[in-house]
Amino acid sequence: MECATIYYDKKHYFPMHLHPDRYTFSFVINGGANLICNDNVFKLKSNDLVVVPPFVAHQTMIDHFFHYKVIRVPKFNPFINVSNNQLGLTIIQNCFSYKAHFNNWFESIRNNLNTSNEDVCNNVPEVFQRFLIDNVGGNSKSRAILKKALQLFENNYNRPILVEELSDITCMSDSHFQRLFKSNIGISPMRYLLNLRIEKAKEYIKNKDSFTEVAYETGFYDQSHFNKYFKINVGMIPKRYADFIKI
Repeated sequence: MECATIYYDKKHYFPMHLHPDRYTFSFVINGGANLICNDNVFKLKSNDLVVVPPFVAHQTMIDHFFHYKVIRVPKFNPFINVSNNQLGLTIIQNCFSYKAHFNNWFESIRNNLNTSNEDVCNNVPEVFQRFLIDNVGGNSKSRAILKKALQLFENNYNRPILVEELSDITCMSDSHFQRLFKSNIGISPMRYLLNLRIEKAKEYIKNKDSFTEVAYETGFYDQSHFNKYFKINVGMIPKRYADFIKI
């Protein structure tokens, strides 16, 4: 469980991405942004609550500035359900009824950062628990193939993964697998791998001070390469992100 208050003070277009093992609850404090999901565009503004489940591909476009609080809830067994062809996310506009609940939850997390993962579900306020629901889609054969590929990525994100490896474990041609992956996950396999490395880096940054070490442990060639892709995907350099999430 983690939380942070994030402030973007200039235009930034995030690439299409997803969170493979997190439910993300974001409460907009000020500013605005366009959220894109499944070719739908939603205008976010102050007092909107956005809930994005795992494996829902989305993109955010900030025109001027965007200020929000975010709570990330770990999902157990992230590869049980991997396909979601519906919109997936939830946007509640002008959700004043949730504001006090969200702020109380946010402060409780900040005050109890050492809470174990086993206690995570018990610490989610009842008003938000209904959002922690898996969406199952796709046929069983496709899910089985995708789980194998996702597990390969999860276990080997810190090294290059060859096309031949994916072909071996999925028993599919590269082009066929690319189509299956993108139609179910929402982004290409290589975009997913980069996305996963950035998500892992965000976890490492919470506990490490050396960004060079984080870069190598998450499969980047060097810190410069890491900084470039981190900024593209997160909208800020690793140092600034660390300042937001470290108390």
